[in-house]
Amino acid sequence: MPKAKLPKLDVDFANDAPAEIKADFNGDGWCDFALGVPYPLNSNMGMYDLNQLMVLGHAGGWKPVFNGKNPSQLREQLDDNATWPSFRVDLTDIRLVFPKQPGPPFVLGLYAGRSDEGKRNTGNDCYQYQSVHRWDDALGAFKRSDDATRDAVLKYFYSVIEKPCSARR
Repeated sequence: MPKAKLPKLDVDFANDAPAEIKADFNGDGWCDFALGVPYPLNSNMGMYDLNQLMVLGHAGGWKPVFNGKNPSQLREQLDDNATWPSFRVDLTDIRLVFPKQPGPPFVLGLYAGRSDEGKRNTGNDCYQYQSVHRWDDALGAFKRSDDATRDAVLKYFYSVIEKPCSARR
């Protein structure tokens, strides 16, 4: 964690009660800082872009996501099916899986409103992760993993780290 004071992010603490998340999301060895705010299910809930919820740690303190660019500048360049950075986001229920080789961890459970993101109810009120993202340095944000990577990471997660719903009582 950088020795710099934690940044003040643009989140309504009184109404949205964010959870602090400290982890090395981009795999550079420095602890990053994010706020987990639930995805807005109605118009009374706060809605946040990633740059309002997260900063990256480095030797000199904190730096912004999106490589310092404004999300509105990036929206035209993004492939919405592959990237997840600039719209309403939810980091509240994520898990990190660190690969053996150096680099950013795989992030399970990011949710940005798509039906195939976050967790899915597999029955009997048991939820399993169904999406995997990873930090993309060129974009300065998370990018959705391809299907083969997602399947391999989830298979590892549910065989080594946590039991799948089908194996729970």
